[in-house]
Amino acid sequence: MSIQFSRQAIAALPASLPMRGSGLVRRLVRAYNDPGKERIRMWLIEIDDTQLRSRLGLSLEDIAILRASTAAGL
Repeated sequence: MSIQFSRQAIAALPASLPMRGSGLVRRLVRAYNDPGKERIRMWLIEIDDTQLRSRLGLSLEDIAILRASTAAGL
């Protein structure tokens, strides 16, 4: 038995959005006008990078995307 998936949904995603990295970071960066996710993003930004890596398992790329999204006003 073989399972096939549609590739149409993948092709429809904008190229400017980060595709790799943490799903948490992707969802927080993509959330617009969501006060709850904005609070979580601000809370994560206040945490030290070493704790984000060791306790939450975020990569350096995830941390950079998270910080850049807030600096850019997203």
